[in-house]
Amino acid sequence: MSNERMYARFHSRDRQVSSQRLPVSHDEWEYRARQILTDGPFGYISGGAGTEDTMRSNREAFFEWNIRPRKLRDVSTRDLTVSLFGQTFPTPFLLAPIGVQEIAHPDADLGSAKAAAESGIPFILSTHSSYSIEDVAGVLGNTPRWFQLYWPKDRDIMVSFVQRAEKAGYSAIVVTLDLPEQGWRERDIRNGYSPSKAGLGTANFMSDPVFRSKLRQSPE
Repeated sequence: MSNERMYARFHSRDRQVSSQRLPVSHDEWEYRARQILTDGPFGYISGGAGTEDTMRSNREAFFEWNIRPRKLRDVSTRDLTVSLFGQTFPTPFLLAPIGVQEIAHPDADLGSAKAAAESGIPFILSTHSSYSIEDVAGVLGNTPRWFQLYWPKDRDIMVSFVQRAEKAGYSAIVVTLDLPEQGWRERDIRNGYSPSKAGLGTANFMSDPVFRSKLRQSPE
């Protein structure tokens, strides 16, 4: 469904639905976000690289998967736990690493981490988070956490990130290798929007002693 059709679909009912009522479907959440966010942040979050063909292909591939119902089964006791890397998690679900969350809400990663902690859902922190590795770990408490690492050009900075994550209790490293440079993102170009140029999503860098030692002058 195109964004235009989606907005038209919900606009007619939006007047009848209290603003305090939480959206139910993904389309409703996206519609509400569009009413709040400006073009730059919304396009950055909802868009993708190139002409977004890969995004469309991924969605189409996902729709090929179906839930197969099994009849006459005892469902009075259900076990959704899953084991990964020697740890047992309550569900086969982890919060994926999403960077620059401050463009959507000032609580950013801290808000997401609090929700993960309350739900017992493992949390994966992005390299380009809005709060530092240590700050997010403090919110998570005993909740399992992983750290997503964008492989930097500077090996010393990479080692520092990994060591900080290990010290803060992150039990796995999720390495991203397919982003040697920023992709061609048509929505961002059209909106003239770049969070990184505005210094957003840089908390881990600005709090890293190795990164700071390589700067000609302090960020402050």
